[in-house]
Amino acid sequence: MYNQKSSRMKTTKSILTSLALFVLISVSAAAQSEAKVIAVINEATWCPVCQKNGERAMAAFKSNNKDGAVKFLANDVSNKETKKKSSETLKKYGLEQAMASRQATGVAYFFDAGSGKLINQVSLAKSDKILADAMTAARKEAK
Repeated sequence: MYNQKSSRMKTTKSILTSLALFVLISVSAAAQSEAKVIAVINEATWCPVCQKNGERAMAAFKSNNKDGAVKFLANDVSNKETKKKSSETLKKYGLEQAMASRQATGVAYFFDAGSGKLINQVSLAKSDKILADAMTAARKEAK
């Protein structure tokens, strides 16, 4: 009787865990498909603009992205290892070639999520209002 009850509990836990995982994956996929714009943030540990403005700029972007229409990707160009890892992420989103010639650090590049076309770009050193305006303009232009 104990083994039977224990077995049922394990089966129930397994089903609930699978269901929770399915819901999590579905929500993540839905959030990704809702993104109209992909913003690639070029950053580096040695970049003075990134050091001084990175956290503030990301807070400004986040506060103006409540609906998740903009997906943010970090393109860390600090060293060969971080470049390689970032390159894999860019490739996953079809932006590796688009970013190959865009190496300036402390810059956010906004791409249409559907076409991969560059819409806008802005320095992270700009004011919170200018950052928000750049993101809003990119959202409006995305198809």
